[in-house]
Amino acid sequence: MILSKNSPLRQGLFSWRALRRHSIWILAASATGAVAALFRYIDDWSVQFSQWLANVSPWIQPAMLFFGMILICQLRDRFFRGTDGTGIPQAIAALKIEDGPARDHVLSWRILVGKGLLLSIGLFAGMTIGREGPSVHAGACFMYLSNRWGNFQSWLVQRGLILAGGAAGIAAAFNTPIAGVVFALEEIGRSFEKQNAGTIVRTVLVACVVCMGLFGDYLFYGKLETRLEQPLEWLVVPVLGVVFGLLGGLFAQSLLLTTRPYGRFYRRRPLLAAASLGAAMALLAIISDGFSYGSGYPHAQAILMEGTEVPTWGFGAIALGNWIALLSGIPGGLFDPSLATGAALGQITAPFLEFMDPQAVILLCMVSYFSGVVQSPITAFVILVEMTDARFMTLPLAIAAMLAFEASRWVCPTSLYEGLAENFMARLRPTENKDSPST
Repeated sequence: MILSKNSPLRQGLFSWRALRRHSIWILAASATGAVAALFRYIDDWSVQFSQWLANVSPWIQPAMLFFGMILICQLRDRFFRGTDGTGIPQAIAALKIEDGPARDHVLSWRILVGKGLLLSIGLFAGMTIGREGPSVHAGACFMYLSNRWGNFQSWLVQRGLILAGGAAGIAAAFNTPIAGVVFALEEIGRSFEKQNAGTIVRTVLVACVVCMGLFGDYLFYGKLETRLEQPLEWLVVPVLGVVFGLLGGLFAQSLLLTTRPYGRFYRRRPLLAAASLGAAMALLAIISDGFSYGSGYPHAQAILMEGTEVPTWGFGAIALGNWIALLSGIPGGLFDPSLATGAALGQITAPFLEFMDPQAVILLCMVSYFSGVVQSPITAFVILVEMTDARFMTLPLAIAAMLAFEASRWVCPTSLYEGLAENFMARLRPTENKDSPST
């Protein structure tokens, strides 16, 4: 069958304009996957670097934390304004801003470069930050900027490209394509958008294929075969969901309550504010004997997959380190640290539940605490199932995540990312006082 020149199929798929648009979209999606892979390499190298420094002298890394915090804040304020925060609130804010100069500022090449540079400095300094937030922000930047050459449809420019980039960032960071799509719809977009769903899924697939080409088709933590078999085990699920969901909610609420006061302090005394948090992070590292260094991924994997014993206070070191980093507004995420905190809490809890497989207890604590922090319950259980292939735990994880979400809302009525996005948008308004960078 020969298609006419004005055929919708030919115009939509086979015209030079359509081919150019599809090629640019593939390049942007591939770039998102490549940057997520680069951030993973940087995270791995930073762990090796910290281990090398520990062998040289135990005092070097705390000093790097102190001066690194000041350096990042100064670079951010002088050269990369708008890079502050995890990246996910910024993607949410970009969706709420009309297409124009303000959105161009949030999703620019300068922001893209600055986010990666400052994240790298933070990881090598040993700060307790994850890489998924900057991956989301980078993906949103790549996809939005691609419109300069792609001339995409208006509805894609307004929301679809940003959602697709954010989804690809999460998916590529953890090799969790389903969770990436779910997170974009559940948290970033906060609605199911049928018009954009196809673009989101295709972008996620391209980004994940790029990462698979570099790392293979891997499981983020490793394969688990654990399951719940006895009725008593199922009765434990809601208890863990509520208890650790409350803890996650308290973490989120404490961050929301302190962000603006710290912002006012930073605006008056930027160097003193940055130095204070840098000193706090350095002191925490010294007290915890370096346990607070890094994203937390090595700790979570060791606890979950190998049963490695960590100090009882280990969860507090990771949570407090991540809280300080998030309060400072330096680029860096909270997925890895929150999951590591949940794993450490699970290891503490497991001995009290001797009738259950410790891996099942740890998984349930991880999903409950994580769901309590981010208040994205579907993403929470889907991402852990994809990270571990623990398909027999799908239903218990879903129940725990949902109950954790409800419990978290008792103490933190506003979602953490939503609250941080509102704070970020307030600083973009010319009529508002410019508080300090915050998450």
